[in-house]
Amino acid sequence: MSATRILLLLFTSIFFLFTLFCFTPLSHFSSPVLAKALSFFHHPTDHAEPVLSISTHQYHRQRSEKLILQSTSPAVDEKDVVVLTMNNFSDFVDRNQYIMIDFYAPWCYWSQKLAPEYAAAATMLKGKAVLAKIDCDQETELARKFKIQGYPTLLLLVGGVHKDSYYGERTRDAISNWVNQKINNVVQNVTTIDEAKRILAAESVMVLGFLDSLQGPQSEELAAVSKLHIDVNFYQTSNVDVSKMFHIDNQIKRPALILLIRENSANHTHFLYECQFNRLAIANFVSVYKLPSVITFRQEDASDIFENPMKQLWLFTPERSCKVVSIFKEVANAFKGKLLFVHVEIGNEFSIGRHLSHEFGLPEDSPTVVAYYTANGVVEKHKYNGKLSFCGIKSFAEELLEDQLLTKSEPATKKAVRLPLRSHASDPSSVLHAY
Repeated sequence: MSATRILLLLFTSIFFLFTLFCFTPLSHFSSPVLAKALSFFHHPTDHAEPVLSISTHQYHRQRSEKLILQSTSPAVDEKDVVVLTMNNFSDFVDRNQYIMIDFYAPWCYWSQKLAPEYAAAATMLKGKAVLAKIDCDQETELARKFKIQGYPTLLLLVGGVHKDSYYGERTRDAISNWVNQKINNVVQNVTTIDEAKRILAAESVMVLGFLDSLQGPQSEELAAVSKLHIDVNFYQTSNVDVSKMFHIDNQIKRPALILLIRENSANHTHFLYECQFNRLAIANFVSVYKLPSVITFRQEDASDIFENPMKQLWLFTPERSCKVVSIFKEVANAFKGKLLFVHVEIGNEFSIGRHLSHEFGLPEDSPTVVAYYTANGVVEKHKYNGKLSFCGIKSFAEELLEDQLLTKSEPATKKAVRLPLRSHASDPSSVLHAY
C-alpha cells in the first residue's frame, strides 16, 4: 500500500472519530476500546475535567478547525431564529410560553447541517412557538445550566421550564410537526364507555377531569394545565358511567380530577384530586403524581430528579437485586407525593450508575439506600445502615420526612451514617457533565 493511501486512510479515520465525538454524548460510548480511542482528542492538561466539560470546548473547536474544511454552502437565512445569551435569556423566557432552543457549537458539522432546517422550521412555527439558539462556546453558563452533553441538542421549554427534548429527524417538517403536536396538546372529551376502554388500554400516564360540563370555567382551567404538562394526555367527562371506568365514585362531588399511571403491564395506580379546582393547584398535583412511584435513573431524567425540591430516597443495586427493588417500590407507594424515590442500577464500569455510586461514596457489591436532600443550602446524604426490609426502609423514610436524620453535630447511629461529598464535586449531579 502506497504512503499516499496510508496517509489518506489515517486522515479519514481521524475525521470520522472527530465528527462522531463532536455531537455524541460520551454516555453512548460504553466500549473501553472506543473510550480509549476518544481519549486521543482529550487535552493532556485537562485531566481534572470531564471529557465533554465546557472548559474543554475551546480546545475541541480549535482542533476541529484544523480537521474540517470550511463550509462552502450559502449563508442560512435565520431571520426568525432568536439568538439567546445570558444577557437576554431570562427576559426572553419570561415573555414567551413555548420556546425551542438549539444548543450548538459553530465548529460542529452536525450543528452546521441542522442550521438551515432549523431556520426554516422557525419560520413555519412563527406565531405559535419561538425557535432560538445558544452558542455553547460563548454561553458556557447556559450550557451548564441545561447540562448540555452533545451538539446539537434541541430542548422545548414551556413557561420557562424544560419540558421535553427532541430526538427526531433533523428536518424542517419533522421539527415543526413535533412542536405543533406538543403545543396543541388539548383536553379530549370522553363520552362513551368504548372510548374510555380504548384510552385505558393505550395510556401509561393520563389525567381525567370529572366535570359538571365539558365547556365553561372548569374545562378552561383543565385546558390551561394541559398546556403546561405536554408530556401527559388530558381528558374530561361529565358522564357518570364513564367516570366509573376511571375509578371515580359517582358520589364524589364535581369537579374532581384523577391521574392514572401504569406501573406494570396490566393495571393503573390512580390518585384522586378533590381540592380547589384552579390551574395552579391542578398543575402542582399533576407535577407530583405524574412521576412513577420509583424513578429508575436515566440520563434524560437527571435534571427533573436533582432539581426536584422534594426530599429523596435513593436505592443503588447491583444485578440480581429484584427482591429489595420490590420492597423499595412497596415503601414508595406509601410515600407518594411526600418523598421522591429513585432507583439506580449499578452496571459496568462505564455506566452512569457506577459513576453515581462512586459520587455517593457507596460500595458497589450490595444494595444500598441513601437519603438525599438539601438543608440550609447544603446537600445532605445519609446511608441507611439497617436491614433492607419493608419496615426498616419505611422507618428510615419516616425519619427523613420528619427531619429526624443526623445533623452535622450528632454522632453516627446504627440506623444512618452521613456520607461526605466527594472533594471535587459540590453535589452528585455534577457527575452528569461527564456524559
